[in-house]
Amino acid sequence: MAMSEYDLVCDVCTQPLESHDAVVTWSSDQRGEHDFTLAHLACAPPGATEQREVRKLIAPNEFLRFVTDRFGRSNDDPEPLRTIVWALAPFVLRPDNAAEMDTMRAASFGAEPGVKPGSAAPVRPAAPATTQVDAGK
Repeated sequence: MAMSEYDLVCDVCTQPLESHDAVVTWSSDQRGEHDFTLAHLACAPPGATEQREVRKLIAPNEFLRFVTDRFGRSNDDPEPLRTIVWALAPFVLRPDNAAEMDTMRAASFGAEPGVKPGSAAPVRPAAPATTQVDAGK
């Protein structure tokens, strides 16, 4: 199967994935953040304590928030995170960013971003409990 340079690939099953069916997961504990994974929703590692849906992460402000939230946090192996950031960047930086357009369109109709009007939203698995690190408060 030929892959475009802008295709996303699941870290678990190695198959192509679409932004609406993808999630970034990782674990956060006393060691810091680790085990970053880009995966299909169905392939997401069950032991991950944190996750963000890619359909939201490709919105410019959400992408920047995700990246800047990683600053100053301990990460013994930053390469998986770096790879994920580089993989998502082309989707965020496009001048016709579909996520940004979907967000504006959805906000105007009261719908969910990434879901075509008149379509049912996909069933998503329950998100694991997340933790927030006190940001110097």
